[in-house]
Parts: sequence; structure tokens; C-alpha cells
Amino acid sequence: MKFRLAAVTLALTLLCGCSETGSPHTDESVQETSADITETTSATKTTETQTSSASARPDMPRHLSQEQSVLDNAEDKYYLLTDSRYPVYADTEISYYPTGEDFYEALLDELSQAQEFIFLEYYIVSEGEMLDGLIDVLKDRLDAGVEVKFMCDGFFQNDAFAEKLNSYGINCMLYREPDRVSINMRDHRKLAVIDGKTAFMGGVNIGDEYINVDSPYGRWKDAAIKIHGSAVRSCTELFFEQWAFGSELESCTDYLDRSQPAKAEGYVLPYGESPLDECNAAREIYLEIMGSAKEYLYMTAPYLNIDDEVENAICAAAERGVDVVLIVPGIPDKPYMELIARTHYRTLVNAGVRLYRFDPGFIHSKVFVSDGHIATVGSVNLNNRSFYCDFECGAVLMDVPCIEDIKADILTTLGECTQLTDENIIDLTPEEKARLSLYMTLGELM
Repeated sequence: MKFRLAAVTLALTLLCGCSETGSPHTDESVQETSADITETTSATKTTETQTSSASARPDMPRHLSQEQSVLDNAEDKYYLLTDSRYPVYADTEISYYPTGEDFYEALLDELSQAQEFIFLEYYIVSEGEMLDGLIDVLKDRLDAGVEVKFMCDGFFQNDAFAEKLNSYGINCMLYREPDRVSINMRDHRKLAVIDGKTAFMGGVNIGDEYINVDSPYGRWKDAAIKIHGSAVRSCTELFFEQWAFGSELESCTDYLDRSQPAKAEGYVLPYGESPLDECNAAREIYLEIMGSAKEYLYMTAPYLNIDDEVENAICAAAERGVDVVLIVPGIPDKPYMELIARTHYRTLVNAGVRLYRFDPGFIHSKVFVSDGHIATVGSVNLNNRSFYCDFECGAVLMDVPCIEDIKADILTTLGECTQLTDENIIDLTPEEKARLSLYMTLGELM
């Protein structure tokens, strides 16, 4: 298995034209690229006051329930999104961070105030300034008696890394041992839960490129949100769905009960995506936002690998008069993924989509915002890997005040972009088409 992974890694690296095989993000490149080659197709806890048809769905996460009063107040705003398995919450405050640097500062501040527990779940965790600063805060909180659980994906990290963190008193777990790793079914989530009262989600991993200390792809643009209030309950559940492969779900109730309502407007739906269930929550949420957009739909897409249905939904929005803006990287971190993305550019532009390239570097944020009242931020890329192959998480925001901050961030980012038009889109050359075909063949063989 190790030999096969090494051979596949080497082949993909050579074909991508990547030379920095030792960089932490080359690992993510190999993993995300390889599974995107193939077009993959695919006991609710209740109380007397909460029992309703909304909370009776058999696939609702076992420790969560939907309060009918929230749905009644939201009226028809979540009539489709409530099928995503996870409950809708009121009484939740959201803060938006338009860069990895802003997120990191806020994360350290919240972690430094932790009193009871800290749960961290990140796909990429690499050595450097960002990790060192995080560990310093965690050590301080451990000395204060705070429980710390730290989970990262086992495709990249090994037992030695886990043992190092465990030696500090951090309960560190790899999602999978490297000897049993699959290129698919990676834990791609980025999630932090503090005391059951505050949580963070977004695109930012733990690595120096995410805070622009050392980025080989120009300026790294990312985004994240802080969740404070009732909706943190679902974030805690999401963590325990992965922790110890879900074996500790039965004992997590006490942690869930720590969430406290916040005085805030709007509704929040934290959700998870899993390749192990039959619910394609992320894809359906994206399609719902695309299909319901009336005035504008702004999106960022670091890895654009979409099927016909998703492409048609984006084009249909533009064709019915919606101002559709899609931002892609100017300096891609995955050459193969850029080849795939470019096969969609002309179709999107010809349908009326305003397509932009982020000139200063790589845009890694996964953000949708539409019509001033709905948005989603999380780890979910606009690609088939996120929809079908990996564990992901995100949050749908409805009528929360920070939606204006998300829109403003997109508009500000456009000032650093070049618009791609029918005249300046560069079609794939014969050589690039041959490389793409070879990648497709590799994907079928893996």
C-alpha cells in the first residue's frame, strides 16, 4: 500500500509540474487532485417541548433535535435546508474573518480564555510559526486544567507527531493511521470548539501559508467564521462524529449541553458532509442557494470541478438575470485542478457569469453569499471531492448581520482581480489536453 501511494504521488507530482514535493501543501495537492480525477457519483433525542415532525427524521444526528419553534419563526426560509440532517438555530452570533491572519488572531484569543475544554479538528497541521503559537496557548490552558482534544487527518501526520503532542498533555488523535489510509474519505474539516460556547469553521488549516508567513503561491486568501451561541451544539456533535471514529458519541451529551443562546438576529445551520451517508448535504445546499438567487450570487472556488447539474445551475442563475460572480485563483496550488477548472470557464462566461482571477495569489476560501440574506462558509470546495469523497463541515447563515461583511469582502477582493472574458480565456493546448487525459486514466486506475 505504501509503495502504491508513493508511486501515485510521484506520478501526480511529475504530471502536475510541482517541484516542491516537500512542502506541506503539496500533500494536500496530491490528495485533493487524485480523487477529483474521477467524477464520483455518488435516533433523534427529543423532549416534550421539542417533539415534532422536524425532529423525527431517523437520520438526524443522535444527540441533536430540531426545535419546532425555530422552524415556525423562520417560516419558509429553511424549507429545503432542513433536509440536511442538521437543525436550524436562532440565538447565534456570527463573526466573519476575511483572512487567515484575522482568523488566527481571533482563534488564539478565544483559546486563551478557555475554561473547560478545547476540541480541534484540522485537515492540514504542519510545523511552523502558526502551529507553534497554537501549541503555546494549548500548553497554557492545559496548565489551567482545560481538557484538549486535537484531531488531524492521518494521511500526512504520523504516530511521531501524535506522540509529540500527547507528551505535552494534548490528547492527539489521527483520523486514520497512515498504514490504512485511503486517498478518499479524508477528514477535510476545519473546526474548533471552545467550552461548547464558541466554534470556528472555514477554509483555514494549521500551516504558515494560511497566515502568509510562508506561502509559495503568492498571497494566500482565505476566510473563516466564529459561531457563538446555540448553534455551537451542532459543532460539538460534528467533532464527536469523527473523534475516535465516532466511538465516543454516546458520551458526548455533557459537552453538548454547554452551549448557551446569544442575543443575535437570523438563523444558522452548521452541517457536516460525510461519504458514509446517503445525504449530499453540501451539494444540495449549494444548489439551493444557486437556484433561489434573485439579485446576486457571489462565490469563491479554489478548486472548480463540477458536474453538469452544478454547472447548469450556475449558468441558469446568470441567464435569468442574477449577477453571478465567481472568483478563482490567480496562482493555483494544483496545476491539474487548474486544467479542470479551465474546461468550465468558457461555458460559464458565455452564460453571463462574471468570472475573475485573483491576481495576487491563491484564493482558498469557500464562500457563497446571495441576495443579502443567505451565505455559507466552511471547508466545502465547489468540486466533487468535497461533495462525495471527504468529510467536510460548514454553516449556512440566513439573515445574520455579518452577511454584509461577507459581501463586502467579495467586492473588495474583486479590486485585486482580472475579469476573464470570452476574448482572454485561454483554451487548453493539445499538450494540456493530453495531460488531462492521462490524469483521467490515472484516476480510473487508483
